[in-house]
This record gives sequence, structure tokens and C-alpha cells, in this order.
Amino acid sequence: MKEIKEKADVCVIGSGAGGAVCAKELQEAHLSVVIMEKGGDFSRLEPGEDLFKGSIRVLAKTRALQGNVGIGNPMIPVAYGSCVGGSTALNAGTSWRVPQKVLRTWRDGLGLEVFTDDYVSGLSERVERFIDIGTVSDDIMGMSGKLMRKGVDALGWSGGPVKRNASGCKGCGACVVGCPYDAKKAMHLSYVPRAIELGARLHKKTRAERILTRHQRVAGVEGIRTDEDGRRWKVTVKSPVVVVAGGAVSSALLLLRNGIANSSGQVGRNLRVHPGVVVGAIFDEDVECWKGVPQSYYCDEFLEEGIIILVGALPPPIGALIIPDTGAVHKGFMARYRGFTDAGALISDTSSGRVRAVGHNALITYSLTDADVQRLKKGFGALIKIYFAAGAKSVFPLMQRGIALGTIKQGEEFIEGHVSRSSLITGSVHPMGTARMGRDRTSSVVDMFLESHDVKGLFVCDASVFPTSIAVNPQESIMTLAMHASEHIVAHMPDYS
Repeated sequence: MKEIKEKADVCVIGSGAGGAVCAKELQEAHLSVVIMEKGGDFSRLEPGEDLFKGSIRVLAKTRALQGNVGIGNPMIPVAYGSCVGGSTALNAGTSWRVPQKVLRTWRDGLGLEVFTDDYVSGLSERVERFIDIGTVSDDIMGMSGKLMRKGVDALGWSGGPVKRNASGCKGCGACVVGCPYDAKKAMHLSYVPRAIELGARLHKKTRAERILTRHQRVAGVEGIRTDEDGRRWKVTVKSPVVVVAGGAVSSALLLLRNGIANSSGQVGRNLRVHPGVVVGAIFDEDVECWKGVPQSYYCDEFLEEGIIILVGALPPPIGALIIPDTGAVHKGFMARYRGFTDAGALISDTSSGRVRAVGHNALITYSLTDADVQRLKKGFGALIKIYFAAGAKSVFPLMQRGIALGTIKQGEEFIEGHVSRSSLITGSVHPMGTARMGRDRTSSVVDMFLESHDVKGLFVCDASVFPTSIAVNPQESIMTLAMHASEHIVAHMPDYS
């Protein structure tokens, strides 16, 4: 096997929300950066390409979506991106700052005093300017978002149009499978190209295998690159700083397989998944949920309780799974699919899971607490009320045994009598917490600057470091923390060299 040898100030593992930001910020500060990304380039739909057929082509070709099933009650699929740009290439672009309540918990409850509102807001503003985050406008919102707004307003609840990193959006609905117009400024279209323009080197399809250390200091990374023709190369990067940013599952797996940064025994533990439930609805009018921004409107009426509600807008091949029954009844509902839409309720979970290493694979275990089951039930109830308030004719909670509800009263009776832990169908695209930050090195993995307590120069810059679930989509929060860590690395680089 031939070897590629590199030398840099920093080796960044992963090119998603954390790794891409670090690479750009560090290279901009005149540090040399090498990026290792285990995935390949993310493809996209072509303008005018059929959304449904194109989605299959893109995902099959790029293999950009990976996942595991969390073993527990209920079983929870956990999905994440594996490509240049990471999960930012596959999400809807929804961008939220870290909620102030979460920052208060980090500061006052956990002693992470650096995260003041003003400091974090300043970092967030820099992120928002670079990827041009703006609010979804009515002309691209689509009927799914407008119906959600109608229901939220009718109930007198709090909500609003979502903020996204897609200022040039045309509302074609293809966000999660590759915007044909490159309007969504995911990492592979924003931070990564800028880092490369400034001089960073990117190794795609390169799996980091070994983190090199010497005398409790990081010394570099060894990886294996697999080219399109199947040829394999050993890639060795010598660097005094390494940033692990593969996501909460992959980063934990890498640290566990290397047996480092884990004197606390906390690597892979404290997994939060931000679980959600889904409710579909059918209206008399044409909704055509595949048109417009997929996540365009939110309801934050229950955010203080850790519940956020978002329009989902699933295309027919997936939405059909929500619609209950079989045969003629199911066919009858599907014949009305133009009037279908859906939304999800996500909870800031207090449940805790674990990632274990089984060779190169991750074994995930996770079970919901009673308190989180109750919050998911409340999310179900809120969604049912919103859709009936908006004028829905039938509402479908996604459950092990599906049902069509015709009134709010039926919904209340259903939730009270039939929704239980074992009947839930839930999932996650927001794993976090497996290398949490904290002041106490016996109960955390990294400090408040995201540096390992054990290995000098080893940083973790992704959702792994969240010490709690953050209640909202984590993209911007990860990017903000990556900015924070980058500033610390730049200021202290002489200590590492």
C-alpha cells in the first residue's frame, strides 16, 4: 500500500458543521490545515429533474446517508451524513442559535462560564453572515408551512417561519437530496471551498484510523484512502493539533477504537438523540407538500418544556408510510395525497444512550424515560390540535398501529388510551452528547474550549460535546462552538507547536 505523507498545523477529521468551520477559520488565521473526510462528494439533483427519482439516484450514488438503529424500547433509527459537508448536505438548512435557556444551564448548572449570551451571540452572527442565514418567505414557504401557520395562529400559539442558510432558495423542495440550484449553503458549498481556496488540503474517501500521540500530546492522524478505482492509500498527517469532527456517533467510535481521551470512561456515553414523533393530515384543498421549503414553519409554544414543532413535508414514497390501513382504505387516502402534509414534534431528551465500538461499527443502545414518553405524547397532542385548527379532515399519528382521527376529541382519547412507549415510532437525525464538555475531568471528555482533558492538542468539534440536549436543530450550534474552539486554537497555537 502506497503512502501519502502530509504535515500541517492542524488535521481536521470530518467536513460537516464542526470540521468545515474549523478548517476555514484556522486556515484563515494562517495555520496550515489538512481535512480527512471518510465520505465522497455529495451529488445533487439537476434543474428540472424529477424529485422522487432523483432522490433515489443521489442517495444511491453518493451513499451520503448512514445510520444505525438504537437498540431499546422503542427501537430508534439514528441517521447522519457521510460525505463532504456531512449532515449539512442532507438537511433542510434549518438554523437556530443555541437557546438562551440551554446556555443558562451550561453556565449556571455546569460551570461553563465562557458561554455568555453576548459571547455566543457574537459567534453566531459571524456564522450567520458567512452562510447568509435568512427567514423563509411566503413565496417559497409552500402550503405545508402556511397550513401550519394557520393552525398555530388559530390556537393563539407562538410560532414563525424558519431561518435557513439558503438565501437563494426557489422553493423546489429538494433540500435534503441536493439543491439543484446550490442555494442551500451547506458546508461543501461554503466553508469547505473557502478553506481550500485559502490553502487547506482535503482528502476525500479517507477514513481516519489512528490518532497518533506522544507523551499525552497529539502528534497526527493515520487514515486509509480508497480511490474510485478501488486503490487504497495510507494517509499520514503529522500535526500538533487534531480536531475530531465526525459527528456524535463516528467521533465516539474513533476515540473508543483508539482507546484515548477516555480516562473519565464517558466517551460514547450520555448519548442524546433529540427524538421526534410525526403526524400527517389530509385537507380538502391541494397542498402538494413536495413543493416549497420542506421545513418552513415552526411552533415553539412548548420550547421551555423542551418541545419544538416543525413542518416536515414528506414526498409520497415516505408519506405513504404514515397513512394507515391497507387495501382499499389506504388506497382511498393515497388518492387524496395532493391534500396531504405532515409535521414532527422533537423533544430535548433527558433519556441517555450509549455508543459502543464493535470493530469498525457502532452499537447504539438507547431507551426513553417515562418523562420523555410523556413529552412525546404532548407533542402528538399539539400536532393534532394544530392540524384540526387549520381545517384538516383526517389526522394520522405515526404509530405501530396507525389510525385515522376525525376530531380533536378522538385525538385526545387516542393519546390517553393507546400511546405508550412500545407503540411509539420515533427516530433521530440529531445525535449528540457522546464526548461531552465539562469542568470535571472525571465526568466529561473535553473542557469548555473543546480540548481533551487527557491529550493536549486533541479537540472534539461536533455535537458530541453538547453536555445536554439543545432542544432545536443543532447545525448552527455546532458551527458556533467550532468557531469558539478555533479561536482558542489560534490563540494558543504556540503551546502546541
